[in-house]
Amino acid sequence: MTQPSRFTLASCFLALVSSLGAATGCGGGVHAVRGEDEPGIDAAAITTGLDRRDLQKLANENLDKLRNSAVVARWAQMPERPSVAVLPIRNETSEHIDSALSALISDVETYLINWGALRVISHESQSALMEEVKRQSTNGFDQAKVAAWGKQIGAKYFVTGKVFTTDERADDQRRVQYYMFIQVLDAETGEIMFQNKAAVTKAMIR
Repeated sequence: MTQPSRFTLASCFLALVSSLGAATGCGGGVHAVRGEDEPGIDAAAITTGLDRRDLQKLANENLDKLRNSAVVARWAQMPERPSVAVLPIRNETSEHIDSALSALISDVETYLINWGALRVISHESQSALMEEVKRQSTNGFDQAKVAAWGKQIGAKYFVTGKVFTTDERADDQRRVQYYMFIQVLDAETGEIMFQNKAAVTKAMIR
């Protein structure tokens, strides 16, 4: 069987590039862009769903409140840094944001680590436990289970939470309010040491 010539291969390549350019709209219409090439692309709301910016705002507002809370002041007085683990944040909305909430765990861990006052136990090293927690925490945390999880991974405290929503519609307008609770639980007793709620609103208006 004869081998294709370099001219033939080059022609095929140019044809492929040309067809891809037409498909991505290089000559006009819809085309792909990089965020750094389009200022403000991450700021605009495309739908009323939760996006990365919304989740970061909710998490940061809650964590800023935690940082200035009585429980953190108590931690600062301890002779040794207390051990903390971040448990999954429950999704109680109709949005498909489970993967985004899983990714948010690492962001929360980073935030806590950068305080320098805590010993943070990575959820990635406890993947099996995290899967168990996800299965068993659908309707809230059982106090006995919280204590068992704490002993299993050596955590004195857990940081966890949930996201839920309210949805209002009138004619062709829609307003959705999202809330994120963040809690700190004593791993031994299940006592809530800290709790805060942050909110964002998304809307479709004329």
